[in-house]
Amino acid sequence: MEEIQLLELFSQVYRRLGRRLAPLFQAEGLSGTEILVLWKVRKRGSLRVTEVAGLTGIPPSTFTGILDRLAARGLLERLPDPGDRRGTLVRGTPALAALMDRLAAALEGELRRIFDHLPDEIRRRLITDLETLNKFLEREEGECHGRA
Repeated sequence: MEEIQLLELFSQVYRRLGRRLAPLFQAEGLSGTEILVLWKVRKRGSLRVTEVAGLTGIPPSTFTGILDRLAARGLLERLPDPGDRRGTLVRGTPALAALMDRLAAALEGELRRIFDHLPDEIRRRLITDLETLNKFLEREEGECHGRA
């Protein structure tokens, strides 16, 4: 049952942090899902539309509407994929860079207010433990995909 408790705790922490950070996104007129898409594109550069949808876990039919809204706001642009004439790439615009710079500063401030109450030792241990868990899960995913 510890496994279920871990899952519940991760879910609760994620929801609580989301509620604390949501006003920052809403001030920019964006949803958490839209921020996730923008973050992935900013972090990775040009990506195929299907890659962005996959990285964010958003179904392609839903992702199209999100992409339309973000492109209309001038944050993302669609480009033909030179490697696949049927494919489309998504790339961030200079407006996205400016938005993400503003948001990063605001997020950093809010997260600092949240996490500054944790003792340094606990914060460092959390980072180490979560990095270890993430690497383990990445390795497990790779092994699962390698067997298929």
